[in-house]
Amino acid sequence: MSGEVSIRRELFRRAARGFPWGVALVYLVFVTENAFSIPAPAGGNLLMVSEAMAEACGSPVTAALIQMLWSGLLGAALGTAGIPFLLEGRTLLWSGVHMSVTAAVFSLAGWRCRWFPIWESWLFLLGILALCYLLLWAVRYIGWRQDLLALRRAAGLPLDGGGRSLPYPLLAAAVELALPWLLRCMDPADVPVLTGIFYPFLILPLFCFFSALSLGRRKPWPRVPGYAAWCAALTLPNVFLLYNYTASFQACAAGAAALSGGLLGMALGKLKKT
Repeated sequence: MSGEVSIRRELFRRAARGFPWGVALVYLVFVTENAFSIPAPAGGNLLMVSEAMAEACGSPVTAALIQMLWSGLLGAALGTAGIPFLLEGRTLLWSGVHMSVTAAVFSLAGWRCRWFPIWESWLFLLGILALCYLLLWAVRYIGWRQDLLALRRAAGLPLDGGGRSLPYPLLAAAVELALPWLLRCMDPADVPVLTGIFYPFLILPLFCFFSALSLGRRKPWPRVPGYAAWCAALTLPNVFLLYNYTASFQACAAGAAALSGGLLGMALGKLKKT
């Protein structure tokens, strides 16, 4: 019973922590979209909600409040993604359940806030969400597995079928070398949105940051800059094979995201020990 209570308490704690992050992330997306949209919004105003939602609600303020609620619920759902790793057994099953719940919240939020002008955009963004979720789940799994192996070693217990887990550099190689080619196969021929926008500006820095964050919490200092350099170097083959020299900024983006994530992870790791 005490275990169930602690899991429930941790669930609410992570949900409460994720709520404001969800609100901030959604409004950051709107601000970024307005800053780079062509033509610029009428009057130069930053639109914090979609025009369709503002019209449906009758007031931009009401629309913003409703969107804030749904954005927070989405952030709360994403913030509890690590809960399945705290449960005893069936981690993959519970992660699948959590992903389904997150997808449902995202779909309801998008429908209520008018994020999807057409149903194809819903499928597209749902696929991006699923891909980001899968990558972050893999990072969490590696960290969880390494923590489990460290505990078994410290207790002198057998390593339960193997003493190694998939290392972070190997996962980074799979993501940075193979994923862009997979996305290119799904990209429209005229406008490569996946490889031209979502991968270099969202998926790549997000993966590098959170994988380095997980690494920094568990490994000593020399591993962090080494991993950041590895993430930066892995972008170079595809810069010349899949893109062109103008995509070389990806190396800086990957390296900076990994280094900042690793440093933050180290700081969090030290705070946890004190």
